Amino acid sequence: MALKKCKECGKEVSTKAKECPSCGAPVKSSSSVGCLTIIAIIFIIGMIGSLFDNDKSDKTSRTQTTTPKTQEEIRKDRIQKHFSAWDGSHRELTKLIKKSMNDPGSYDHVETVYRDEDDHLVVKTTFRGKNTFGGVVKNWVIAKVDLNGSVIEVISQGP
Repeated sequence: MALKKCKECGKEVSTKAKECPSCGAPVKSSSSVGCLTIIAIIFIIGMIGSLFDNDKSDKTSRTQTTTPKTQEEIRKDRIQKHFSAWDGSHRELTKLIKKSMNDPGSYDHVETVYRDEDDHLVVKTTFRGKNTFGGVVKNWVIAKVDLNGSVIEVISQGP
């Protein structure tokens, strides 16, 4: 506990006291700013600054990407929308695979690759899942998929 002199009577008073115990004069507390408060203020200022930086970069990227996309780029974007950005799996094929599994909750995506055949895609998904006996096994499914993402047919599958 720190002590300081009272401005009225000159006696020592605790810095935490609201008034002097001798004369009753109000004691001005020295507002000490803690280390955590300073860190929090710096963090908030940094966050606000980064928001302004992101806003500037968004505006510049919008002005720089005014060139129209080619048909090939449009097609690639259309195809990529059917694949998960998280793990690369084909969303509709994953749904179909889970419907046929004994334990859909055990589905674990390993890899998905595809081949563009102009009017459709051939998609191969490799995954792990529990079999009827509870053992985890690795399987794969190859399917024909239209350009809208719908599964047309399962071509083959295997363990």
